[in-house]
Amino acid sequence: MSYITKVESWLKNNTYELEKFMDLQSLEILKKKNGYSVAVVIPTLEEEGTIGFVLECMIEKLIYKYKIIDELVVIDGGSKDKTREICYNFNEVLFYDQNNILKNISRNKGKGEALWKSLYVTKSDIIIYVDSDIKNFDERFVVGILGPLLYNDQIKFVKGFYKRPYIGSEGSITNEGGRVTELCARPLLNILYPELSGFIQPLGGEYGGYRNILENIKYTSGYGVEVQTLIEIYEKFGLDSIAQCNLIERQHRHQPINSLSKMSSAILQTILRRHLDSNILNSGIFIKNLIKENNKFVKSRSEEQLHCNCSGENLDNNNFKYANINETELPNMSEVKRLDFNEII
Repeated sequence: MSYITKVESWLKNNTYELEKFMDLQSLEILKKKNGYSVAVVIPTLEEEGTIGFVLECMIEKLIYKYKIIDELVVIDGGSKDKTREICYNFNEVLFYDQNNILKNISRNKGKGEALWKSLYVTKSDIIIYVDSDIKNFDERFVVGILGPLLYNDQIKFVKGFYKRPYIGSEGSITNEGGRVTELCARPLLNILYPELSGFIQPLGGEYGGYRNILENIKYTSGYGVEVQTLIEIYEKFGLDSIAQCNLIERQHRHQPINSLSKMSSAILQTILRRHLDSNILNSGIFIKNLIKENNKFVKSRSEEQLHCNCSGENLDNNNFKYANINETELPNMSEVKRLDFNEII
């Protein structure tokens, strides 16, 4: 069977539509029948404009109206805005400072480390990751990931996919969102992992799976985490253990192009490290010397967030700034949990 035939078969059998799971009462009953607990983990870094709305929706619909979420966890990467204060307003939210978890094991900045550390502070059977910058958030971003896990015993990990409109500074809308996916990740996955070609949003931030799967794969510390977890599960558990679900559309602010250069570097390092000697991979990158102000269309993070903002070290040449993107591979959480307690606090 050629890989094209296999991908087409996978697309037919492992791609789900959202409406199958939007009867929340039935989903709650199935969850209870199966005896599973569910944690939703939200990594934050300066998302004061959306985090309150995201939390309100989940608390109202998925904690009180329907008993679907058992743990609602925010892992913050060092926000300099009001993200922390907003989260403190919700008694239902377990809020953690990323730097205070497993600080003797890992002190990397980055989204991937936040997700990895969440495995240490949660206890639920199923972990669902949801980004905190979604403007049109509703319960579908959780139940679309949970549904295939509950309805199909063969599925161990689910990725969300959606349309990603690109909203320009003038308010113009095109269907060209997901620039890093289309220009960086998708071509390289097609070259090196052709059986993963069927994932519509391989870098999407809404995904989840069973704890016994996630604790036995290696995460990476930064923006490479989405592609890393996908490849790890594919290699260790097989393509048929993974599904994707249509979450319709995701609206969010877009990042400046030089921030996306940093993101692309992290993703390329993550994939190429599996095929090349890591000693020959350069973690430094010259980015365009371009500053964009934070506004309702553009997500430009504060000056301190050098791992993901649009800034860098000054160079003699005014065309560029320099940044070091240190995408670190993190050990299986199952191995960390076997360490002596005094080694990990």
